[in-house]
Amino acid sequence: MAEDIVEIARFFNIMEGEVACAQLRAQDIKAYLKTDNAGGIHPELNFTRGVRLMVLAGDEDRARALIGAE
Repeated sequence: MAEDIVEIARFFNIMEGEVACAQLRAQDIKAYLKTDNAGGIHPELNFTRGVRLMVLAGDEDRARALIGAE
């Protein structure tokens, strides 16, 4: 059975998202950033839609605690 993937934070600056994602990966939490910016062609969309930090549902509580997300 596949585990659900959940959003634990949203950033409007891709670099902030990358830092948070790297912090989670350093703790062996599978994490990735999800963007809707037309494949990087329209990075300005990050300011309106945000960059979403995603993890497996089973890691959600630990990941939120590590990055200080509510």
